Amino acid sequence: MLNIPSKEQIAEIVKKIQSDPALLKEFEQQPTKVIEKVSGINIPDLFEPKLEAIIKEQIATNGDKDPMEIINKFLK
Repeated sequence: MLNIPSKEQIAEIVKKIQSDPALLKEFEQQPTKVIEKVSGINIPDLFEPKLEAIIKEQIATNGDKDPMEIINKFLK
């Protein structure tokens, strides 16, 4: 089962991603891999394609809008 991080954990993940331009760029290309790397959370392979699609859609729709909002939407 996927353990959904708390709001505080999500905020820390977003802070780490936002503070590193290379990581932010990687997030745009491989969001689930970056979330796994930064958080230590294992996202099951079964969910990865769907989550990638949702996050990439949010990035495309929102541009460089706050990544916190993008991550929150995919966790809901």
